[in-house]
Amino acid sequence: MMKKLEGRVAIVTGASSGVGRGLAKVLAENGAKICACARRVEKLEELKAEVEAFGGEVLPVACDVTDVDQINNVVAQCVERFGGIDILINCAQGAMQYREINDVDEAYALEAFESGPLASMMFMKACFPYLKESGHGRIINTASAAGYDGNAGFGAYGMAKEAIRAITRTAANEWGKYGITVNVFLPIIATDFFRETQPAALKSLEAKTPLGYIGTTEADCAPLIVLLVSDEGGYFTGQSYMVDGGIHKHS
Repeated sequence: MMKKLEGRVAIVTGASSGVGRGLAKVLAENGAKICACARRVEKLEELKAEVEAFGGEVLPVACDVTDVDQINNVVAQCVERFGGIDILINCAQGAMQYREINDVDEAYALEAFESGPLASMMFMKACFPYLKESGHGRIINTASAAGYDGNAGFGAYGMAKEAIRAITRTAANEWGKYGITVNVFLPIIATDFFRETQPAALKSLEAKTPLGYIGTTEADCAPLIVLLVSDEGGYFTGQSYMVDGGIHKHS
């Protein structure tokens, strides 16, 4: 039986850990060839070994997403290895510390912007010719409930994440005529980093969730992303998807 993403090529940024790593693995399980990029190459090599164990294929490429030359290198290596690009998943983001607005300096705010919305946009631009040629190009960007809710202590991070939602909507309008869909998801997911660094926050969120638990990338977030990047997701574009177990409710 043919897998849902058989023959597709996906770039996943921030793939060394967390949501990016989980999505890269599940996309590979669904048949996609993965170009995985992040700064920590040793973690990408671990992902590669894990995916190859079930017959998948991963090309690990070191990348600091604040460097446009490195972004272009990722795209060039992906195309050289796999022949094109069908899917771009932007998960990388820096400046994730708790820091109230009065403690945010220009350098920290720029780090949040350059590693988030600017990096996402530059990856989108670099991939555009190949996504257009694909005929079923898919872009998934990553925002956050921290920006949506205006969480205290995450002003720079939230500002960057809301900018990602803005560029997503604009690209959806500009690139729909080329058959490229552009969506954004806002995950509240129990990653290893979340469990280790913010156990109290995780416990608090669990209490707010109608389902009574905080999900994982592989089991609870990836199914939506697989749908959106597949042929079945071709009519969904310009949308924000909250993956939070019902914490945020919309009419």
